[in-house]
Amino acid sequence: MFNAPNLVVTIAHLMDNPYKPLGLWKRSFGNTCLGSNVRGQISKNRIFRTRRGNGFYGSISGRLYHERYRYFVPSTINHPNGQPARDALTQANYNWFNILTDAERADYNKRAAKKKALYGRVLYIGEYVHTHT
Repeated sequence: MFNAPNLVVTIAHLMDNPYKPLGLWKRSFGNTCLGSNVRGQISKNRIFRTRRGNGFYGSISGRLYHERYRYFVPSTINHPNGQPARDALTQANYNWFNILTDAERADYNKRAAKKKALYGRVLYIGEYVHTHT
């Protein structure tokens, strides 16, 4: 079976243009074929992404696009402007598990079901972060 963490060779890319649609070509890592619909990261070397075209920036709506780019860490990952939102997110998560009563959580779960949201927790955290940032 294929085990990606054990592979430490460089990426071999079998297509000429990573922005071509339809995904009929395959990606490989070393000599191991990864398939035609690859997503994710291989060590800190390459990142693969699959997305549907949305009609903007030259993409054809509904077509499948594969992108490959080098691993990077965004320079603004710990920007001070984002710290209040991260703090509010942490506090909201803490509140959900430790402060809110079962009745309050049940109320959020009912509201989430009416809004077709995933969970009441997601609804609560979204509202908390929105009001506290």
